[in-house]
Amino acid sequence: MTNVTLNVKISSELKEKIRLYAEERQETLGAVTEALLTRALALSLEEGEAVEDSVEESEVDNLHTEEKRVPPLSDHEIKALRKLLKKKK
Repeated sequence: MTNVTLNVKISSELKEKIRLYAEERQETLGAVTEALLTRALALSLEEGEAVEDSVEESEVDNLHTEEKRVPPLSDHEIKALRKLLKKKK
């Protein structure tokens, strides 16, 4: 299993609670956080609650930005781009 870094903004109070929980168990903050997230996800899935349904849209994007769907480039457009790129070399 590969470890990755996950940057998440949480309240300082919650971080302190997790830090104390980790300290009591003589574990690292990362290990405890991973275990708690894994347990919460497992419980959520056991209850049949879809992960997507448990998070509201307003909680995901606090900047209120929207992604615009752009259709993929056509074959003609790709060919024209390749031609332009070759000219620049």
